[in-house]
Amino acid sequence: MLGLRLGLFVVGCALIVGCGGSVPAIPAGVEVSGKVYGPSGSPLKGGTLVLRPTQGLHGVSGEIQSDGSFTLVDARGNKSVVPGSYEVYVSVTNVKDKAVASTVPARYQSSEGGESDVKVDVSAAVSDLKIKLKR
Repeated sequence: MLGLRLGLFVVGCALIVGCGGSVPAIPAGVEVSGKVYGPSGSPLKGGTLVLRPTQGLHGVSGEIQSDGSFTLVDARGNKSVVPGSYEVYVSVTNVKDKAVASTVPARYQSSEGGESDVKVDVSAAVSDLKIKLKR
């Protein structure tokens, strides 16, 4: 009787959690890197670039280096962007990046929950993507 209960428990768990019991697979993507520029045309010098998909579930992000460069990664840390259309945001959370926040309009700051008017379409790998925020 205990064996039957244990078997039913295992089957029930498998049905609830699914096979593997882990996070749903993230579709294969392409590598994307480049530079992000503020409204003045100067490269941003810190923060995190966040791309939110206009459809779908898999956003990506990348740390903005002091020269404005970034490399995007998925939720698992892979250099992988699922092809599609994305809205551009910048997250500024570090104390050292607070000066960056003053150069980024609120609508692009992901912590402000703004409506970005800058979109990026990814269809293939790119190593020199230029993103320019508007005033």
